[in-house]
Amino acid sequence: MHTNQRPGRILGSILAIALSFGATSASAQTFPDRPIKILVPYTPSSPTDNMTRMVAAALSERLRQTVVVENRPGAGGTIGIMALKNATPDGYTIGVLVSGNVVQPLLVKDTPFDVRKDFTMLTSLYVSPLVMIVPASSPGRTLAEFIAMAKTRPGKIFFGHAGIGTTTHLAGELLNQVAGISMVHVPYKGTPETLPPLMSGDTQAVFSGYSTAKALVEAGKLRVLAVASAKRIPILPDIPAIAETYPGFDVSAWTGFAAPAGVPSHVVERLAVEIRAIVQSPTIRARFLEIGLVPGGETPAEFSKLIEDSYTTFGKVIQNAGIKPQ
Repeated sequence: MHTNQRPGRILGSILAIALSFGATSASAQTFPDRPIKILVPYTPSSPTDNMTRMVAAALSERLRQTVVVENRPGAGGTIGIMALKNATPDGYTIGVLVSGNVVQPLLVKDTPFDVRKDFTMLTSLYVSPLVMIVPASSPGRTLAEFIAMAKTRPGKIFFGHAGIGTTTHLAGELLNQVAGISMVHVPYKGTPETLPPLMSGDTQAVFSGYSTAKALVEAGKLRVLAVASAKRIPILPDIPAIAETYPGFDVSAWTGFAAPAGVPSHVVERLAVEIRAIVQSPTIRARFLEIGLVPGGETPAEFSKLIEDSYTTFGKVIQNAGIKPQ
């Protein structure tokens, strides 16, 4: 009797597998069948919000489904990030992460998330290469001259930044470490707030995304001394990268898209493919390059590696600078 039932059991197993495969295929074909929400952990009309809305509009057209941008600002982005972490992992809620989120556990005690573990990466939106900016009147006309000046004035050269642990802060600390100088960091509420003290001479350097300081540089009030990313950037082809003097120097601020951990792989693939196509489209690329941003569009695996590399690089800078979680 047992032997006679065996073919039936095998057939049942085959049918179960087939039905499971069919359900997965149907799910892949029907996603999305309702609106998608993109959480932005910053205020409306912020640069990140504006860029996200550009992508959301294009994504809505490609998916033929409503895509809504929902702002969840507060607590340095933590409110929005936690909303993303706790969302149902079905692909209908995705969100924005930035490079600073990666090292928050190293800077803030009891940070309730770990970007490397709590999210499924989709792709990067853009990379904002940082540039080292000095007053137009600075006697340091080149990076070498600035470093030489800083070495003769230990503890008397100040650099402004957008807050403890931000890329604008860590870039300055990394330059201290590789160049053997001792610039003193001065935190402000944001990068725009660092520029007036730079123009007045209260600080001597600032690391910033070029787009933030572009108007003042073009007006001749500030000067770009060097690029903090690994290579020169298209919008400033004549400005050398710090890595040309100190190999391996590479600090950039990136923004990207992620979903909660546990989203089905076929949904991740669909979202990643569509968003990547948008970010790499001629219209979006031209818009980003125009304001000094490098368009993203990595695969989920490549984006995950970027995050791991950011954690390793910034972790070493934080440790060497003696920065403790607060």
